[in-house]
Amino acid sequence: MSTSTIDQKFTLTLASLNLWCFYDWGIRLPVIVKLLKKVQPDILFTQETQRNIATDPRSQIEIINAELGYPYFIFVPADIKLKQKGEVYEFPVEHGLGILSKWPITTETIQLVKAQDDKEKRIALLCTVDIHGIKHTLLNLHFSNSDIWAENHFKETLQILNQKNLNPIWAGDFNIYDIVKYKDLYGDRYTSSSEQYDYISYPNDNASLDYVLLPRRYEFENFECYPEYISDHRIIVARIKAK
Repeated sequence: MSTSTIDQKFTLTLASLNLWCFYDWGIRLPVIVKLLKKVQPDILFTQETQRNIATDPRSQIEIINAELGYPYFIFVPADIKLKQKGEVYEFPVEHGLGILSKWPITTETIQLVKAQDDKEKRIALLCTVDIHGIKHTLLNLHFSNSDIWAENHFKETLQILNQKNLNPIWAGDFNIYDIVKYKDLYGDRYTSSSEQYDYISYPNDNASLDYVLLPRRYEFENFECYPEYISDHRIIVARIKAK
């Protein structure tokens, strides 16, 4: 946080969803919009968010927001894809992270180290959100999809945040099957959604890859992982309040 105090009446509904690029987009988009209208998050973090100008000049986060009307939206590419899963794109496709917010929000991009054999560049977005004049820090992330690469990104991100003397709210696709195994790294500074709630956010492996990490000055008021098919991941939604 960039301020030393927290509004004790503070509550925030934070959602996170790996958008899974444009796969089955025509089927999934109306379901995504319907579910977000139901959940009404104050802030939505998305991963695997794309802009493919061959089909639409807008990014996926802008396409979704055309139906929702959030006052603040952000799309930050992490990489440029020329092909994916054997499909060669007509034009280069931007691939990265997205945000919708009801509150004024600014971001700083953290470039994560790319492993030699990793096919994709990764970033995290360090966000500052102004809620009723009080600033809160959050982190939207998508680590690489191997155990060792994800672990290295987790350690790298913790080190960067330590250097900045920041303890933000983390949310996103960690690509880690059991975040609690890294409890020795984040210790008592954070509590994970999986420590308090039993859920499956990645049904293909009957496991979770998506988490919210809360600094100790916050706590979970509620947490849901919705079963609707809107991606190969399920959306996670945390209702957060100040202690």
